[in-house]
Amino acid sequence: MRIFKLLFVTTCFLGSYRLSAQNVEVIKYADLDKLMQKNEGIYVINFWASWCSPCVAEMPNFEAIANDFRKNKVKVIFISLDFKRDLESVKKFVVDKKINSPVYLLDEPDYDSWINKVSKDWSGSIPATLISQGSKKEFYEQAFDYQTLTEKIKHFF
Repeated sequence: MRIFKLLFVTTCFLGSYRLSAQNVEVIKYADLDKLMQKNEGIYVINFWASWCSPCVAEMPNFEAIANDFRKNKVKVIFISLDFKRDLESVKKFVVDKKINSPVYLLDEPDYDSWINKVSKDWSGSIPATLISQGSKKEFYEQAFDYQTLTEKIKHFF
């Protein structure tokens, strides 16, 4: 019985550690704008939501890109468009899906105030992806497979 209790306590501790291992930070548009202006490599900024099936389906492709192109200074950043009230669910989702890239939850419910700042071509649909390197930017309102995403990133090499 003591072994069972020890196992239970250890499992609970490790489970809670795992949940806190990947932080999901709540940000405002000004913070996102700073991320979009960085010029320290190639930034692949993916806009998604946990309820969006195409968004969820493409996430492993972005994670693979982050690993495969790390030496080329490619950094993937996920921007969740879930509601702030759903932050705990988003955190759990990120852990369950083993997302290692940085994840931010954008707390800007007035989409019309910032969508055109990301791209004048963005209708607001997700998934959407901004690839940027300083002032060079390309925006895509579509889901990506690994090969197509790789081709788009290579435009920046």
